[in-house]
Amino acid sequence: MPKKIWRGGMIGAGAWSEVQLQAWAGVENAEIIALTDRHPERRDRLLRRFAIKHAFDDIETMLDEVELDFVDICVRPYSHAHLTQLAAGRGLPVLCQKPFCESLEEAREVVKFCEHASVRLMINENWRWQAWYRKAKELMGYDAIGKPFLGKIFQRIRSTLPNGFVDHPQAYFAEMPRLALYELGVHYLDTLRYLFGDPDTVFARLHRVSPYIQGEDVELVVLGYDGLTCLIDNSWASVQVPGIDIPEGARHEELLSRLEIDGTEGTLALKADGSLHLLTDKEHQQWRFSHQDTIPASHIAAQQHFIECLKTGAEFETSGVETLKTMVLVYAAYLSAEEGRVVKPCELLKEGNTYRRGL
Repeated sequence: MPKKIWRGGMIGAGAWSEVQLQAWAGVENAEIIALTDRHPERRDRLLRRFAIKHAFDDIETMLDEVELDFVDICVRPYSHAHLTQLAAGRGLPVLCQKPFCESLEEAREVVKFCEHASVRLMINENWRWQAWYRKAKELMGYDAIGKPFLGKIFQRIRSTLPNGFVDHPQAYFAEMPRLALYELGVHYLDTLRYLFGDPDTVFARLHRVSPYIQGEDVELVVLGYDGLTCLIDNSWASVQVPGIDIPEGARHEELLSRLEIDGTEGTLALKADGSLHLLTDKEHQQWRFSHQDTIPASHIAAQQHFIECLKTGAEFETSGVETLKTMVLVYAAYLSAEEGRVVKPCELLKEGNTYRRGL
């Protein structure tokens, strides 16, 4: 008997859709057969490139006319709630782009809607699928560095020049009232949750350096655990240091987030060239990962995970419920920066106590 091919409909033909469609081309037993976008000039280019059979201007027509097994929502956050509920209302599993929804309250409502409809929801948080993070997790599982007590994840990007995001494929970044933490920091928070679980406290400092954007472009976030402190250090306003932030002679697109984890028996260090190092008092081991292979492979792995869980009934690593915990950390960090205090995530986990200032 031939294996079932899971037929998907994608919503959105913007900057990131091409990346996700490229990943779908590498996913086994899945195919995107329909694409919806109100802008035919960008939608039809993707139709031709990826041999997608059906094109639509709106999601409801697609849902009415095409027999689908799932929906992939690849649009900006302001549409996540409405589109997820449209698909879930038809009983279709949903893979939704990050960051999930525009507020914690909205995200909660969508997760509840999917639960009541008995529809499966996964958020496409693919950073945790990058091979260097999976290897770091594996090594910590072997107690290779003993008990972790300090973790750091950090990156510098240069986006403060006058052209800012004008030439960026996601130029709308410049108009977002919340930027570095909301758009990129959510990746860091999900990755640290993958590596270490849920923190007890959050403290954040946020800054806007560039005059050409509305949101913050510098974030420092400290997560407190029992016996462990984690730091997110992310700047979109700093000139990169060759050999530290990027490999000598590398292109900007080869930039990756560095990682350091100190433990009682050793240290794990992910360098800018994609090499992961395990250092102890007695030895130095390293594993090399190609940036060009690892990043696209993580996109495929996340989407393959979605399909495999649909097939087997296993839980998604980044289900709606799990992603709510990540979004709690995002809004806890904004609350911390605004009020200048340490925030306990449990403050926002309580029903009816949703942080919505500035939304």
